Amino acid sequence: MPQACKVKPLVLPIPRCTFIATRMRAKSEFSRSKKPEKLKKRENFTSQGQNSEHQSAREVDEPVGKKRVSKHAPQEVSAKKPVSRYREVIEVPKIVRRDPRFESLSGKFDESQFRKNYAFLDSYMESELHDTAEKIKKTKDINEVQKLQREYQSLDSKLKVSKRKDFERNILKEHEKNERELVKQGKKPFYLKKADKRKLILTKKFSEMKGSEVDRAIKRRRKKNISKERKQLPFSRRD
Repeated sequence: MPQACKVKPLVLPIPRCTFIATRMRAKSEFSRSKKPEKLKKRENFTSQGQNSEHQSAREVDEPVGKKRVSKHAPQEVSAKKPVSRYREVIEVPKIVRRDPRFESLSGKFDESQFRKNYAFLDSYMESELHDTAEKIKKTKDINEVQKLQREYQSLDSKLKVSKRKDFERNILKEHEKNERELVKQGKKPFYLKKADKRKLILTKKFSEMKGSEVDRAIKRRRKKNISKERKQLPFSRRD
């Protein structure tokens, strides 16, 4: 009798994509079943955190020191808090310095009154100017002469500035006086602008000068204006 041959069962290989899909499905089902528990745990954790935050805030608001046994006993303070090195044992009154130029206690500054009170300084400066001129003539050292010349120039310029300011102040004072008299008569008050004040001072200055002095002053002013205009012009390009 011929022997029956054994036939092996055919086993087909499972594709990889189907295996991954089934695994992912199982994972998602497991996560869905576990999700409510996770959410509960998370809610409990957040509530605990909020409670702890509230508690810490309450602790911060509360004083650090413990309750004293009696009101006469000293208060306990935390040793963690650093103590200042310098302590104020005796209260010393604070020294408040004030500048008389910017204080209302000193009163308003009146330039004309100031010039009247310190008019003697001009005569003192004039005598000093005369002395320096004499020293320049006598000294032979070049360095000393240069030093004295600088002093002489500074004194001379200070005197000229003070005299010019006095002259301008007197002109404006005279104009204000005339205006007040006209206002009393019924004229409407008129206040000069800065440009008008400048014009008034220049006209008065030129009226008191001689012919040659006026020409010199006009030439100087022209030169000054030309130099100003040159400064305002743009620089020429170099090739």
